[in-house]
Amino acid sequence: MATNSLELTPAMAAYLTALIYRNTRTSCCSLSRVCACISHDRLQRLLYDRFAWSRRLWDWFAVRLVRAGGYLILDDTCWMRWAKQSEVVSWVWSSTHGRCVRGMQVVLLLWTDGRVKIPLGMRLWRKGGKSKVALAAALLREAKWRGMCPKYVLFDSWYAASALLHLLVELGWSYVARLKSNRLFDGQAVRERWPHRFGRGVGRLRKIKHEVCVVKDGRRYFVTNDVELSPQAVKAHYRHRQQIEETFRLLKQEFGWGGASAQKAQAQRAHLHLGLYALCVTQRAALQQGQTIYAYERELFRLPIPEHLTQLAQLPLAA
Repeated sequence: MATNSLELTPAMAAYLTALIYRNTRTSCCSLSRVCACISHDRLQRLLYDRFAWSRRLWDWFAVRLVRAGGYLILDDTCWMRWAKQSEVVSWVWSSTHGRCVRGMQVVLLLWTDGRVKIPLGMRLWRKGGKSKVALAAALLREAKWRGMCPKYVLFDSWYAASALLHLLVELGWSYVARLKSNRLFDGQAVRERWPHRFGRGVGRLRKIKHEVCVVKDGRRYFVTNDVELSPQAVKAHYRHRQQIEETFRLLKQEFGWGGASAQKAQAQRAHLHLGLYALCVTQRAALQQGQTIYAYERELFRLPIPEHLTQLAQLPLAA
């Protein structure tokens, strides 16, 4: 897998500098005030440039940090936005609020080894476009094309659709996922299969052609195509899915996700990818310093903004 050299334009370097060094409002005017060397017009034009944002995420950042094995994690997140005219704002379900809200929704594919969290790609969900399952399938095919070979693919019950489970088997990958209690397992709803708190069975889910193992743990149900796994191993692997929840929290609190006011999908997509770039850069620098990304961010907030940031292989911890 070849890597491309890191060549940042001045506008891109300034945008990343502002996202990394300061937790500020992510409008182009606010970001340009953080980096006085560049105008807000140049930052605005950056968001509308024709650029291979997804490919560069892999070529510039992800390929330097991803190793063999590990886990691929699929999930989506949303945030509220009340724009009246926007290509990306619609009614979406928010698990945080427990109801539908006006906002934006993004599907993310993440690689982790249990410690490092590397985003591999994202898709912006739009009303009337492809479903979240279809967007997730595109991300998985892209990861396979790039040579990924994870230990397991993890996701919640929303993505345990027959199309996605069949795709994973076709790609030659194993998965561990949550399962809804009304899914039919050997012709019976899984909630009715075991009267006790714990249970395990091997069989077939409705519309699934391959054999699976279903595990019951209290009110939770898990499914995997690795039928040799014990219930303890299934739950141990699934615990790594929490890494993507922490990544969403980092992206929203530290790297500007949900803060851009652009109305066009193209500009929002560019801003979201720049947030992913900033996360990768900061995480790599924190690993080199032997710190957590939270501790490293606190160090950066205490430093003056550098005038130039042409190379992002290392971030300075001194003014």
